[in-house]
Amino acid sequence: METQKIEISQKTIIFTIGFLLSLWFLYQVRGIVVLLFIAFILMTAVNPLVKAASKYKIPSIVVMLVVYFGLIALISTVIASLVPAVVQQTKDISLALPTYMHNLEDIFNTQLDPNVAGSYLSSIPSNLLKIAAGAFSNIMNILALFFMAYYLVLERPKLHRYLLRLFDDDKNREARAESLVLAVERQVGGWVRGELLLMLIIGIMTYISLILLGIPYALPLAVLAGILEAVPNLGPTIAAIPAIMLGLTVSPIIGIGALIASIIIQQVESNWIVPKVMQSATGTEPLVTIVVLLVGFTLGGIAGAVLSMPIYLTVQTVLTAINKK
Repeated sequence: METQKIEISQKTIIFTIGFLLSLWFLYQVRGIVVLLFIAFILMTAVNPLVKAASKYKIPSIVVMLVVYFGLIALISTVIASLVPAVVQQTKDISLALPTYMHNLEDIFNTQLDPNVAGSYLSSIPSNLLKIAAGAFSNIMNILALFFMAYYLVLERPKLHRYLLRLFDDDKNREARAESLVLAVERQVGGWVRGELLLMLIIGIMTYISLILLGIPYALPLAVLAGILEAVPNLGPTIAAIPAIMLGLTVSPIIGIGALIASIIIQQVESNWIVPKVMQSATGTEPLVTIVVLLVGFTLGGIAGAVLSMPIYLTVQTVLTAINKK
């Protein structure tokens, strides 16, 4: 029986080592890669505004500053108006908890331990303050993201030159590279517009339900729900907690009503609104949207769920453009 001799060339060994080192390097700087991709998403959202402003000779930096200060002002307003209210109302709930527990025991004919709920409620104010402090502690990452997005906007007319190697065998490679950038920008930009529409829809639905239930601070709660819509699965749940807490300050029945309203909104949002809006914005089938979001959440948690759709759309668009003859 003849033995086969397998020879591995020096070039193959060097390529393999270089490939493994590249993977190791990408893993080490994965946070920067994610930040750069988020900056690219922000660029696709802002670039149409920059193009429109350029017709009136408005500098790009002015447009970017208006967008950035608008985002910061919106988030700061929500935090400033909502966190103190939730902290105070949570303290009120803790004081009135024994009465609520007694009422619930009469309704459901059961025995409840107020200490369990009391310890959980007492931790909410400190947790909210920790979340707010954590957001401000990442100010360097936020500034880096803003600068990356700004320079990507400036580099946008030349971005296609970085992709010319993908079309080495094509005489029209520069046109195809520019077409690819436009296609990715259109798809990811569609996703951004779809997300903004989802935020608006969920914010309005939340506001209407809170007003009907008579829960205080309905507007900041609705704005919070709209913003957290960007975080699939977990975001709506987080947004529901302060609404339920404030509902309990009115009465236990109102608190339960807030919980039921939150569940209904989440079910309608995840099973109907998100797939339909994304299908209209990006052309992606509803089933694909749900699967992509679930896979992203499973592999990368919250960050994976948020970035799953733009990553899928980018990869799909790039592969389609490369395979197109």
